[in-house]
Amino acid sequence: MCNQTENKANYQADVDPVKSYQEKCKVNYDFYNRVIDTKGNRKEIYSDMILPHTGNAFPLKKGQVIRFEQRPSLHNGRTQILDVQFVTPDLSQWSDHLNNGPIEGLNLKLFSGVWTQSKYMEKIATVVADEFPYELLDNKDTAHMFFAAHCCPEWIEMTHGAEANVNSCHENFIHGFSRIPAIQAIEDPEERKRIVQFFADKNDINIFQGNRFGQDENGMTRCFLSPSPTVPDGTGVEFYAEKDCYVVVSNCPYADQALPFPEADPNPVYITVEDTGIAPYSNNHLNINHGWENKIYDRIFSKDVSAKPMI
Repeated sequence: MCNQTENKANYQADVDPVKSYQEKCKVNYDFYNRVIDTKGNRKEIYSDMILPHTGNAFPLKKGQVIRFEQRPSLHNGRTQILDVQFVTPDLSQWSDHLNNGPIEGLNLKLFSGVWTQSKYMEKIATVVADEFPYELLDNKDTAHMFFAAHCCPEWIEMTHGAEANVNSCHENFIHGFSRIPAIQAIEDPEERKRIVQFFADKNDINIFQGNRFGQDENGMTRCFLSPSPTVPDGTGVEFYAEKDCYVVVSNCPYADQALPFPEADPNPVYITVEDTGIAPYSNNHLNINHGWENKIYDRIFSKDVSAKPMI
């Protein structure tokens, strides 16, 4: 039987893989505070909105900041949940919850990074503003920004029936990714759909959505969601681009999650992209040599790689 007291007494941070990863990825506070200090003196590149029941893709060059801003009083007085993904213009790198979790944790806040998938693992964006009024949330264990799944047609039809199966976040992501030039350039329509589905399936960053992680009555760790409180007009979240990317966004059909799905009434969220004039301080935040996959395949193919048929 596992002796928890003994385990705690023998715990060593330098043996804990996650602690080791976090130690190597410490935040460069001096740099990001310089980026934050450019606020009010940035060059606006464009402004836009993410409209209800839609997805969209917003181009963002390295050194620029994208801002998602709530203005509830202009609409129905409610906060609007967003689901957000990042992908490079050539589609080779995308935001990845598996690499993000061990380094940044399950929630994101000010200075949190957004990391891409294995083989390319690099930082693609960093949170440089988190103006959410945390005091309005349920308790100190509740946050509003986290990597997680998004609603899909299966979930909605299962729960609310076929007639309610419109504009899930999955559908909105299909909409948004379809607007990326590299995807539009795919000539075969079936291949284009396959690639869009591949990206729409990825976990995303939920923003403005109350959440906490904890154990249920059966001891299973789960994410518990809560309605998003109405935030003041002008409340925003900003990401600084570490590399050129598209920010693909879904306007969540659950709105602020205060009403049952069929009754929810989503709001637009206001988008601004500005240039900070500050280039990323590194294109290799891990300070490692990429290209490990070649060595791995050499090792793998020195072993038995014969096919394993179904029995």
